[in-house]
Amino acid sequence: MSGALTAAEETEWQALIGDPAMAAPIQEAIRRLLEQTEASTGEPEDAGQPLLEKVLSVDKGGLRLPLYGRRAVRWAAAAAAVVLLTGGPLAYRALHHTPPAAKVAQIPTITPGADRAVLVLSGGGQVDLNGARQGLLSRQGGSKVVKLADGRLAYEAGNAADTTPVYNTLITPRGGKYQVTLPDGTKVWLNAASSIRFPAAFSGGDRTVDITGEVYFEVARDTRKPFIVRAGQTQTRVLGTRFDVMAYEDEQIVRTTLLEGAVALRHHGPDVVLKPGEQGAFEDAGITTRTVNTAATVAWKDGYYYFDRTRMDEVMRQIARWYDVDVVYQGNVPRDEIVGKIPRTADVTEVLHVMELIGIRFRIEGKKIIVLS
Repeated sequence: MSGALTAAEETEWQALIGDPAMAAPIQEAIRRLLEQTEASTGEPEDAGQPLLEKVLSVDKGGLRLPLYGRRAVRWAAAAAAVVLLTGGPLAYRALHHTPPAAKVAQIPTITPGADRAVLVLSGGGQVDLNGARQGLLSRQGGSKVVKLADGRLAYEAGNAADTTPVYNTLITPRGGKYQVTLPDGTKVWLNAASSIRFPAAFSGGDRTVDITGEVYFEVARDTRKPFIVRAGQTQTRVLGTRFDVMAYEDEQIVRTTLLEGAVALRHHGPDVVLKPGEQGAFEDAGITTRTVNTAATVAWKDGYYYFDRTRMDEVMRQIARWYDVDVVYQGNVPRDEIVGKIPRTADVTEVLHVMELIGIRFRIEGKKIIVLS
């Protein structure tokens, strides 16, 4: 973010949001904007049309907020991009907070993640996929390992007679993501700091893979061979479906979110079957299920942060993984719940500045983000 309001513009903006009667219409406009944006994901984002301009286009019962110059709109758009929906004092603070003096703009740039991964072959050899050439990389267990023109990794059928069970592991570092097509045609997306271990050819009675971190699957249907995802002590069993599994060690809970089809979850007890739109949470006490916003759950795959009443500590863990930074809290962890949709291509200072507009303060030292009390 850059630029600031002039004295006259700030007076006009503060007068607008200082009217208690305006708080509810503004928050409602932002809620409706987020819904409209999600409903039209096929339409590309226009960097020249900041978020507030889109808010202003929403019908608010005859209310039309004033448009300022481009710099002012960019500041106000950041204020509108993340809103607390908890009501009461927190919501009031989100609407009436005066932007702090710019601290983050002077620090070295911390860039977002990108396609980065290492492929560990069955013999222990490693292929750095960032610099790997396009085309055939290796032959593993009857499959050809190919890097495609768009950068994805794919396993293609090779020598069907070679059924020796060999395993490969794809690993993304912090600040990395990657996509691979498995030997059965299943498409897999890895989030930052994640891994998937899989056979180079599915020759047995099932298709079993092991993961860490967060992985999204679009499973190729095969009624003869169920697809099984193992994450720690949990197991997800499917035939053909779309779902997300998050199993980061620092999240403590393994979460499986179903978008399409059906999955059976197993964890020290009978299976629990999810329906589309449900999420199963694995804990020591067993499995609990709830309905969730699936678009928010898998937004990372499509290049967004999508916070839907997300706790501040969870938001900061996502930032730490994607920007490869360490997060330190000076004092208590803020209890704010955040709502908003932000491109993951944004510089970390832009993301933090958005949250500063709701009263959360930060200091950056090298690769460390300090959340101030």
